[in-house]
Amino acid sequence: MILVINFIKMTTVFQITSRPILILSKCIGLIDISYIVEPTGLLVYNINSTFHVFLEITRMIVLTICTFIYFKQFDQDFWIVIIAARLSTIQIIKLINGYIEFDRKIKTLSRNLMIPQRSWKKIHWDTIFISILAYFILFKFFKFYLLHSKIENIQLLVHHAIFTPPYLMDYVVTITSCFFLQNIYVRFQTLNDIWKCLPADLVAVSDQWTHNEIVGAMENTRLLHSELCELLKMFTLGYGPLLLCFFTSSFLCMLLSFYFVINIGSIIVIQSTKNYLNRIISLIVHVQIVTFLMFVIIFVSMINQKRLEIISYLRSYRISNLHLDIKRQIKMFMNQISACDSDQISAYGFFDINLNLVTTIIWNNHTDTDEKSHIDIEIKQ
Repeated sequence: MILVINFIKMTTVFQITSRPILILSKCIGLIDISYIVEPTGLLVYNINSTFHVFLEITRMIVLTICTFIYFKQFDQDFWIVIIAARLSTIQIIKLINGYIEFDRKIKTLSRNLMIPQRSWKKIHWDTIFISILAYFILFKFFKFYLLHSKIENIQLLVHHAIFTPPYLMDYVVTITSCFFLQNIYVRFQTLNDIWKCLPADLVAVSDQWTHNEIVGAMENTRLLHSELCELLKMFTLGYGPLLLCFFTSSFLCMLLSFYFVINIGSIIVIQSTKNYLNRIISLIVHVQIVTFLMFVIIFVSMINQKRLEIISYLRSYRISNLHLDIKRQIKMFMNQISACDSDQISAYGFFDINLNLVTTIIWNNHTDTDEKSHIDIEIKQ
């Protein structure tokens, strides 16, 4: 059986597609500019380059000046997210390097296996990045056009382009989080593909699989599955604080908006067209935030589904009829998966990120809306 796979492509695709993510993260301040990519593809801290140190200092000065100029209108969570990311820089770098190291190991395991390429191509990610950037620019343009009849000065234009909702930081956190989550999902899916290549009854097949090859493939798959679970932990440590800030600020922002719209808006009769436009734009921004949250939650749910998919394969075997070595591997795999069930992706341990989170947010917003409506009726009476 000729089994060929080129996992150099997977590593190359990840390295190429991660470049825009790294550039974006460095520009916005999530990653230190001093981290550079080695020829091996790994990120390392360059302590010998004064140029990178100068760029890092310059970027922080520019961000500080912008914060001072637009202090009242500036994104209040901007520095919170940046500080959280910088405190988690080591974990984020380990996460990125973990993808490269994992691909090298799985390349060795899968050198003789015919497995379809699962990673998205560069053109797919480029299309996503360009589409999101185009939407951001167009939304800002129409918002400025609707609320302002003319450009009074450059400062006003810069202010509305960068420092008003929707905030650029929301886009950065969502794009980077979904990028790394999708890559974890792809690798779990690849492990499932490897397991499907094993003989149906885990019995040696002449000219295809020997007993030692089956046991070796099972053990390596189990170890790689454990490494992917470690990458999930690293993602929680690296991006958990960012997601905590993002989810919490978005939820509080929506609650405050509901409060002002229902309680204040129902009492004060607003006749200004500009105020109506502000409300519509605010609604669109909140819908956008909910969409971002849903993207992150959906990717996490897809990962959990692929993590548990292999359990169905393990339970389909009759252990009593298997060889002792294979039986031992299955039992070890089952115990490993049971131990990894607690390693859920979370917002730095404060709450798990899953579909139950959406139900909680919707229920809380629905309850707050009902209470505010009841209070508003009493006020009118």
